Parts: sequence; C-alpha cells; structure tokens
Amino acid sequence: MEPNSKACKVHAHQPRLCVLTTTYPIGESDPCPPFVYELCQRLTAHFAVTVIAPAAVGARTGAWHGVEVIRYRYAPARFQTLASGGGILPNLRRAPWRLVWLPALILGQAWTLWRHRHRFDLIHAHWLIPQGLIAVALAGPVPVICTSHGADVFALRGRLWDGLRRWVLQRAAASTAVGLPLQKNLQALAPQCPVALLPMGIDMKRFHPQSHARRVPGRLLFVGRLVPKKGLRLLMAALPLLGSEGRVRELHVVGDGPERADIEAMAALIAMPIHFHGALPSAQLPDHYNAAALVVLPFCTAADGDEEGLGLTLIEALACGCKVVSGVSQAQAAIPETPGWWRCDAQAPEILAAVISRALAADLEPDVLQAARAQMLEPFGWTHLASAYIGLLQGALVQRGSA
Repeated sequence: MEPNSKACKVHAHQPRLCVLTTTYPIGESDPCPPFVYELCQRLTAHFAVTVIAPAAVGARTGAWHGVEVIRYRYAPARFQTLASGGGILPNLRRAPWRLVWLPALILGQAWTLWRHRHRFDLIHAHWLIPQGLIAVALAGPVPVICTSHGADVFALRGRLWDGLRRWVLQRAAASTAVGLPLQKNLQALAPQCPVALLPMGIDMKRFHPQSHARRVPGRLLFVGRLVPKKGLRLLMAALPLLGSEGRVRELHVVGDGPERADIEAMAALIAMPIHFHGALPSAQLPDHYNAAALVVLPFCTAADGDEEGLGLTLIEALACGCKVVSGVSQAQAAIPETPGWWRCDAQAPEILAAVISRALAADLEPDVLQAARAQMLEPFGWTHLASAYIGLLQGALVQRGSA
C-alpha cells in the first residue's frame, strides 16, 4: 500500500461516498486483504470517500491516504479482534468465545452509520450481511450499492439467511458479486434484481515478473488464509508422495488462520522443509511468488458449504509469471484459460500430487507465461475494475437525481 496523499482532501463538487466494511487495513504493514482499501484509493478521484470500519489495536483513523477513516469501538480495546486478522467467520471458528462481541460490533456499525448518514450521497456496503442489511435499513433515501464477497452467501445458508439477502437485494440501488457462483446464487434468489459480476482487482504494477528474481527449483508456494476452503490440508497430504519423486524440495506457506496449529502438526510428520511465514502484507507477496517454482492453491468446498469466491491469489500468481496448480471452483469460469495454469478437480492427494508433478516437469518459455499475464491485465487489473465500479456508483446517483 502506497500513500497518495497525507491528508484527506474533499472537493465540494465530489459526491460523498460512505464505504461500509469490516475488512480494512489498520496500517501500512497490516496483512489484512487489501481489496477494499485498494478500491477506495481509486475512487478518491471521483468521490469524497469515508470508510466506516471496526476499531482494532493500533488502527489508523481520520485522514489516511486521501480517505477519511471512522473506527467504532465495540469492546474493550484488547478484545477488539473479531474483525481483524482474517475476517469475522474465521475468527469465530478459531475462538468461538468472540461471538459475545458480535452483537456489539453490528450495533456499533449501525449506530455509527446512523449518526453520520446525513453526510453521505451514497453508500457502498461490502458484504450483504451485515453491512448491506444495515445500510438498506438505515440509509433512507441515500442509494446503497452492495457487493457480495462469498462468505455472506456460502457460509450463511438457510431460509432465514436467504430471506435477509433477498430483502437487501430488493432495496439496494445496485448489487455486485465478485465471482460467478455468487452472481448465479443471488440472481436466482431475486431474479428481478440484476446482480453485476465485478470482481475485486489486483495491482498489476506490484504483481509482475521480477527481472532480477530467480525461481528456486523444487520450491512450492501456498498463499492464503489457513481455512478449510483453501485446501492446504490436501496439499500437506500430497507432499510425502511428491518428496519421494525428488521434484519437490520444500514448501513455503504464506498465511494464517484457525487451521494453523493442525497444519503445523501435520508438517512435523513430513520429511521435507516446510516454512510458515504467517500472514504478510500485500507488498511482500511478489517476492515469494517470483521465487517459487510452482504455486499450489488447492481450493475446495468446506464442510459447511463455504467455497472460494474468486481467489485473487490465483490472479496474483499468474500476474507474476508463475506456474500455478489450483483446485477447481465455479468462479474460475470468469478467468480465461491460460498456459501455465493447471486445474485439479479432485479431493485425493494422489491426484493432486500427479498434477503438481506434471506442472513442475512442464518447461514453458518466459514469453508464454508473459502472454498469460497479458490476459489478466484488463479483466482483473484495477484500471478496468475501478472504472466499472465508478460507473456503477455514478449511475446510482443519476437514478436518485431523476427519481
């Protein structure tokens, strides 16, 4: 994350946009997924952006890189960890006692929006539940744009949740989904309410092949939260098979989450170097991608039905010129077929190991991988996606003005 200003400059002619989210970096070195932050940075040329997000220890507030950040408290300072470090649902799985703070977090968000609602011309709510639900309930005449990221659909199943999502979709000025399965699910839920397919993007200036980098033979890389849908357990089960072939020499794991202790216990039984780096800021990821012989992202469907919404790590890896093996998800239909990407639709370690071995053996010229990167530039670069979101937000304002 790079600063683009030291102060939050609001121009009188700019529409006032409120971004309602529970995922926003607390500072420069926060490994929190930066997609909401990255989008907000690109909206500041057209909107006066204010972010409302939960408080956390050390979190920045006030003017930060051209965006006003409002943080609301929902617990004593040392207990404000429900929304940080990976997301609400993973944090609840890791420490169920945190559920006691969830009502306060939701009420704090609602109260903060209510207090400031008259300042805004429109609201962008990230996740239908709870942000979208709060926004459409409290916004009054202010148009609300809702974006679904996955867990608000796949991890919250049942008639009650479907009813709440339908209620939000019917009252939002516009809705988007970051992946094709999400779009289909929401469109089936409320057929009369169009849902646009608009993923989050990546910074192509950051994620690119490094001319000075040398890929380490036999190095596998996994990047992602340590939760069931990312499939790291499957990769760990496949490693002993790969080590016996001699092609794989080590695995590097970048990420953290509720499964970390179990994964580290599995690693202790495997006769291969396995390095756990923890969650890292986005700025440090390109070095890891550019050192890997192969990136392995074995996405799968978790027992609770949660699945990958899109998988920006896949796009990041391809943008860095990596060879990639990934699990299969419906969301990948939005990603063009490209050389250097192998998809493995299997839950068996033996099959995953065979695909990894085949990918490692493939000798692809750099220009082939560069062509694969070029395919990612338009559909997943922020230049294209930010323009699409700007058009959607401006369209909601026009509709409000003509109503």
